[in-house]
Amino acid sequence: MSDARAIEAVTTTLMQVIDDAVNTGPQAFPGGVKVIAKPPHEVETDVEPLQVNLFLYRTEIDAALRNEDPLDVMPGETANPPLPLVLYYLITPYVQGGKDLDAHRLLGLASRAVNEQAMLTPALLGDASGAFSNVSTQLDRIRITWQVLAENDIYSLWSAFQTPYRLSSAFEVRAVLIDGRRPPRAPAPVLTRGEADRGPDVQSDIASPFPELAAAVPVNNQTAARLGESVQLLGNHLSAQAVTALLSHPLLADPVTIAAADITDAAVRVMLPNPPQGMPAGLWSVSLELTDTAGGQQVSTATNAVPLAIAPHITSAMPMNVARDAQGGIALALSCEPPVVAGQPVYLILGGRAVAENRASTGDPVTGSALSFTVPAIQPGPYLLRLRVGGVDSLSVDRSQLPPRFDPSQTVTVTP
Repeated sequence: MSDARAIEAVTTTLMQVIDDAVNTGPQAFPGGVKVIAKPPHEVETDVEPLQVNLFLYRTEIDAALRNEDPLDVMPGETANPPLPLVLYYLITPYVQGGKDLDAHRLLGLASRAVNEQAMLTPALLGDASGAFSNVSTQLDRIRITWQVLAENDIYSLWSAFQTPYRLSSAFEVRAVLIDGRRPPRAPAPVLTRGEADRGPDVQSDIASPFPELAAAVPVNNQTAARLGESVQLLGNHLSAQAVTALLSHPLLADPVTIAAADITDAAVRVMLPNPPQGMPAGLWSVSLELTDTAGGQQVSTATNAVPLAIAPHITSAMPMNVARDAQGGIALALSCEPPVVAGQPVYLILGGRAVAENRASTGDPVTGSALSFTVPAIQPGPYLLRLRVGGVDSLSVDRSQLPPRFDPSQTVTVTP
């Protein structure tokens, strides 16, 4: 890998490559060419007659190597990934007196030298920068690739330095790996794997070997359960001497416990209480606590939790007829079970129109079983009615038969 001076070492090596190309050989300029590494706006064009500027104008992270382990890490060891940098350079010739042909010649010599170095070899890096950087010992090779700058990129680059544009060529150097300073973790070798060196136990399926719930299914595959109905809890490894369901609601401090019945390995049945006994409608989560006796002691195991929706039930006489008032609206008074608790949003849905409970307009919490709604400007006719409490709608679809149908009792007829 490389140390923190690897960027400097690569730039120094490229400067040496360009210097050898423009100052040696039959095509070299008499008097010599100075190779520099400065931002374009700091190049002093009136000091040296011939200059080639190598400018590092951008660095990026090589995404493909960002999370790779270092190459020198042994199997079973872990270490922080190195910092993989991609360096983008610009070669620009500077010639006094506006001699463009000389600038073209300089650019050609420098570009050919870089092109011939498709890879910065360890020997080349060591000769140029071995005195201050160990980049030459990097296991991954450092490669050079030419870059095509779009017209907009050229304008943006040179305008950023507020200096006149000069003919240039661009290339990238990929990837320079800079080591982190944290040492790797090198645990001792593993001599045995498990008891008698038999390795891990393997099962033939992907099912968990522990008690696990998969779903809570109300009767008739309804979208929600009502109080007084049973709920099937499906899963794996659910059989035990005693099984208790724990139902939790975000507005209740403690869960509600219900003893399970019809216990099998794949399912148990839970009967929701009626009257509600402090169970509001809304979104619940349910888990199981399984208790067995082992070694003369009781051992309890808890499963994961699955969602369960408990629907409100409209206890007012249904279906109902409601007459419009002088403004074309209607007022509805409904009763429901279980009672609404403070903090639950309550809506009445007529057809596809939702109306908040009247207390919501005054900022008062909606509580209790008696609810009132005002629906402005509604047309006469029959409407399917749903009561939504805590995000769960009352059941308006009869799923006891196929195909399912809307429950005709859950309607309101608005009369003129």
